[in-house]
Amino acid sequence: MDSRARRAETYRWVRDLPYDTVSAHDAAGLRALGRGNCVAKAHLLSEELQRLGATCRMVSWEYELPVLVPVLRELAFSSDVHTSVQVLVEDRWLLVDATHDPALADLGLTVGQWDGESATEPAYPAVGPVAVLDRHGKSPGLDEATWRISREVEATPPHLIAQYQRDLNALFEQARSSRFCG
Repeated sequence: MDSRARRAETYRWVRDLPYDTVSAHDAAGLRALGRGNCVAKAHLLSEELQRLGATCRMVSWEYELPVLVPVLRELAFSSDVHTSVQVLVEDRWLLVDATHDPALADLGLTVGQWDGESATEPAYPAVGPVAVLDRHGKSPGLDEATWRISREVEATPPHLIAQYQRDLNALFEQARSSRFCG
């Protein structure tokens, strides 16, 4: 198998792990739990692609939360920061976003396809700049958005955030179940 095919196979393996907003938040947790958020999936994808010799970097951007569950309308925030990977292929940085597992396409979420040599669609369209993260996971280009979103999250009653996460992850599980049962 050539390097392009190995990269694409690795991408599919990470992408197909269930996306979940409350499980793993890093690569080690994703390996242990088998499900995780965009940060966990991006870190795992980056680690695995680097093992194959690829050069990777983490990127983030602000995005509007899709209205998938009614409680979203009660939150004091409507955006968040998404994290993904860029891979250097033939002197070009390409977005490679493995966030959503295939069953989530039934909910209207973008599920990426990667051939190992061209960019994927982003899981969520960017609102504002796409910022390269430093080795500590920070980017000055997103400081204002991160600060604003954190203040909005703090202004939201914790029980609403918990309900949002429960409802959203239940919806994801329902989509996965209906795919296997239907």
